[in-house]
Amino acid sequence: MFENIRADIRRKRTAYVVRPEDQTFFRKYVKVNLQLGTIAVGVYRFGRWSKSIRIPVLRQLMFFIYSLLNMAVMLGAGINLHVYSTIGKGLVIHNFSCIFVLTERMGENCTVNQGVTIGNIRGKKHPPIVGDNVYFGAGCKVLGEIKIGNHVVIAANSLVVTDVPDNCTVAGVPARIISRDAASPYLQYAE
Repeated sequence: MFENIRADIRRKRTAYVVRPEDQTFFRKYVKVNLQLGTIAVGVYRFGRWSKSIRIPVLRQLMFFIYSLLNMAVMLGAGINLHVYSTIGKGLVIHNFSCIFVLTERMGENCTVNQGVTIGNIRGKKHPPIVGDNVYFGAGCKVLGEIKIGNHVVIAANSLVVTDVPDNCTVAGVPARIISRDAASPYLQYAE
């Protein structure tokens, strides 16, 4: 749990504190850790850890605490990272509000902006599978039993309902490939 949280914060600090004027102690170490997206990711990591505890009474107590924290994050920030989703290290949530993430698996170094919905469609058995280093633009929707490849940029307000191959940018409703170039500036902070 702590290794994942450290990786999440390290990546957010790398992507967030890029201008010379952001190199102050407060902006680099305090402000990044107190953002609502960072807190939501920490609560998600705590929930995943609480599910893995082997002592039943302690697991139930920790999961109850997680449930309270998650409810506070949902009410205060509008972010719901489903505890049954498997999400890799380096998750960054920029901004907050109206974020819902339910995936079967999400790779490492993914970035989520406000208004993003990732989930399944009623009647489908499995939620989406997301690769490594994927950028979700503001307001995009990724729905259904689909697979998103590695190094993908999903543009703002796009609707993705079909598989997306590696190394491309998609946009539109429904989303179509607009570029097969993995050198997008959105993917440059993929440490």
